[in-house]
Amino acid sequence: MSSEKMLHEDNLDNGSSSGSLRSEDSDSTPESATDSLNSLFKTTDNNNTCVENCIEKTQCEGDKKRGRCCSPVVQCVWGVLLILLSVGSFIFTPLDFMLLEKLNMRPGMPPYEWWADPPDEVKLRTYVFNITNHERFLQGLDEKLNVEEVGPVVYLEKLLHSNVHFHENSTMTYTAKRFPIYLPELNTIDLNATIIVPNVAVLGIFSYLHNANYLVKMALRPLVSFYNPEPFVKRTVYEYLWNFTDPLLDVSKSLAPGLVPVNNAGMLARVYADFTDEMTVKIGPQWGHKEFFQIDRFRGEPMLPGYDPEECPDRIFGSTEGVMYAQRLTKQDVLKYWRKTVCKLMPLYFDSELTMHNVPLYRYNLSESVFERVTNGTDCYDTVPSLPPGLSDASKCYFDFPMAVSYPHFYAGGVPKDHFVTGLKPDRLKHNSYVVLEPYTGTPFEAVARMQSNLRIHDLTGFDDKFKKVSNNIIPLFWAEYHQEGLPSHIRIAIFFVRVILPPLSTIISTTMVLLGIYLLTKVIYKNNIQNDSLKSVLIFKGKNATKSKILSFEKETFLKPS
Repeated sequence: MSSEKMLHEDNLDNGSSSGSLRSEDSDSTPESATDSLNSLFKTTDNNNTCVENCIEKTQCEGDKKRGRCCSPVVQCVWGVLLILLSVGSFIFTPLDFMLLEKLNMRPGMPPYEWWADPPDEVKLRTYVFNITNHERFLQGLDEKLNVEEVGPVVYLEKLLHSNVHFHENSTMTYTAKRFPIYLPELNTIDLNATIIVPNVAVLGIFSYLHNANYLVKMALRPLVSFYNPEPFVKRTVYEYLWNFTDPLLDVSKSLAPGLVPVNNAGMLARVYADFTDEMTVKIGPQWGHKEFFQIDRFRGEPMLPGYDPEECPDRIFGSTEGVMYAQRLTKQDVLKYWRKTVCKLMPLYFDSELTMHNVPLYRYNLSESVFERVTNGTDCYDTVPSLPPGLSDASKCYFDFPMAVSYPHFYAGGVPKDHFVTGLKPDRLKHNSYVVLEPYTGTPFEAVARMQSNLRIHDLTGFDDKFKKVSNNIIPLFWAEYHQEGLPSHIRIAIFFVRVILPPLSTIISTTMVLLGIYLLTKVIYKNNIQNDSLKSVLIFKGKNATKSKILSFEKETFLKPS
């Protein structure tokens, strides 16, 4: 009994031992797995913590930068700067800045580049006069010559600017060259068609030598008898414009080149024979807007070419060649236009306001009294004997060739239309001259210059008798229209932006800037006042609590103090 009991206890002990062993084994495996998982979680937590720390650090740095950028001091500075910039932009607008920059004419900038390569927008239209009754006139059946207009013959006038030099006195010298290019697609006149015209070559020589001494006239008579020239000849339209010659003219030039300077009397050939000019113009802020691009020298001289400065008080400075005008023009300004073919300064006066391509413009008209005789001063454009009103002497620009300039068809001035010849039809709308330009920038949108060349025939009694009939007369030869027909699209759009879009846009931007500046300053002042009020309240509250605490401590010490 006792032995069975002992065996049973031993089995119980062994079982408990094995159970304990299994229990320990089973407990050891889960603990190691848990530890690995915990370690993984801990690693992940550590990584997340690092990422969070990085994010927090980045956010802190961003907050610090944002705090520095948005601090009250920075906001105050920005507010003051915006207000100052806006006030400055109201006083000195972007348009003022652009006009001031244009005065310098810097290479590479738009104003200089537009001027250096002018647009091909100028059309030259030439009208010639055909004489219809020359035989009846020479026979004495008709008292006056009758003319009819033939044309136009259309060319493109090309303008080139070269040899640009900038000087220290704020002037610029350049070479301007003009020449015509025939435009067949715009022409309806046959250049080979024949017309009856004055024998300009012979009549011009006789009139040029009308006051020569008797020996010169006697030497010329054998040539006249030998070649037997006629007062009126038949020529093609092309010959009349470009290649008008005569055997007598060729011989005269060979014998006396000093008296007869040319042997080609073609109308356009004479106009463009010497059309390469050296110009010196004013640029730079020191001259201001009113004198910008005005001519200071023409071929190195300040006076009109061909005129004696002691006899003619007119000077070329203050005029313009018509490509650019002064800036900030007013209705009271008088524009002076210089064209060598006219051989005098042409004043233009304000006429009206108009709008082209949505741009406000001014129109200046050429004075209708520009060819009148000067009565209260020196008349540089008269001859001896005197020219009638409405005509201006142009011989100084054509080797003293007897040329007189007028309005087409004598439409203005003191010359009646039928005074010298018949058949003229003056019309102000067809024969006047004007320029339409933007007054702030001085950019011409359209320009029309119309002039008529006339042959001044003096007393020819010392030559052949058949030339007496045409003595003391003025015969219209041709008239030309120089028409600048608008602007290239890129220049027109730029002017539209500068004059129409930019002013209100700059006003809006300046107003926005000043409002934003005021807002920033007001915001800083308002926040500063709130912070000051809060700080005062906290200080007062803490002061009261401290006082109360001291009173309670004092009372507590007094109460607990043993009697």
